[in-house]
Amino acid sequence: MSSLLKNAARLLSRAALPAALLLGSQAAHAQYPEHAVTIVVPFNTGTTPDLVTRLLAAEMGKATGGNFVVLNRVGASGMIGTASVANADPDGYTIGFANVATMAINQSLYKKLPYDADKQLTPIALTGSVQNVLAVRPGLGVKSVEELIAMARKAPGKLVVASGGNGTTGHLSAAMFMSMAGVDLMHVPYKGGVEADLAVLRGEADLVFENISSIASFIDQKKVIPLAVTGAERDPILPNLPTLNELGLKGYQAVAWTGYVAPAGTDPKILDVLNGAINKALSTQEVQDKLKAMAYVPHVGPRQDLSDRANKERPVWAKVIRDAKVNID
Repeated sequence: MSSLLKNAARLLSRAALPAALLLGSQAAHAQYPEHAVTIVVPFNTGTTPDLVTRLLAAEMGKATGGNFVVLNRVGASGMIGTASVANADPDGYTIGFANVATMAINQSLYKKLPYDADKQLTPIALTGSVQNVLAVRPGLGVKSVEELIAMARKAPGKLVVASGGNGTTGHLSAAMFMSMAGVDLMHVPYKGGVEADLAVLRGEADLVFENISSIASFIDQKKVIPLAVTGAERDPILPNLPTLNELGLKGYQAVAWTGYVAPAGTDPKILDVLNGAINKALSTQEVQDKLKAMAYVPHVGPRQDLSDRANKERPVWAKVIRDAKVNID
């Protein structure tokens, strides 16, 4: 072969290499996921985050042909599990459940976090929300928010409000209520929402702000008396229950929204695959029916919706935490 032909062959070989790499990269994305994807849920099994994630994981597997495994990594208001996602390899095989606490509340609640939501995490999807219910124990002797406020004002610091832990939406829903209603309640944190509900049932606590999905059975059994919901609108599960905003606490809104994140640096094409799988799952009637039974309102949309929601609510929760003088080291 002449020198000219050898040089031409060498140049063609070099030119073909980037194209081959590109095709290989596209093929790799087309095959994603090639092995199991771990979804870290930083909250207990049986809670709304866990139940919603397990439901979506099964549907994401159907949509992608992959296997999505749920791992509960609990502790410190979701910080332990969230930090594990933030520090994971950005290869698409470790993603995490995120919510209002991990993305918008903890930033003001704690002086130092083991993760930076803006720098170490990237959004996959905003998936929906669930309201809290203000409920009281039957023996308390109140049947309305007005009566509860009147009782609390007569005995400052005497009524006990239970929550699933410091910094949870149950805790901060109560803090917002105290600030806007001008009352003083004694807050007692428990290890999870179920334990807080049981404290009310046992008479250890007088009231609780808890996810509808978690407390609905106790409401049905008349073991607690629901007084109001915490969202901007009435909930279809409890349509006769007014919002706190309707009852005079103008502007009151405390909703537990959720979504999913990946480590920063994850390939956008992989993120789009995950976002598409989640949106497809949330759009099926079967999933919508199951979520409705949990009082969970689904949201379908682009990845950016999650970070937009977090950025919008951070100053809101920062004010609640500041006004209520909530301080956790």
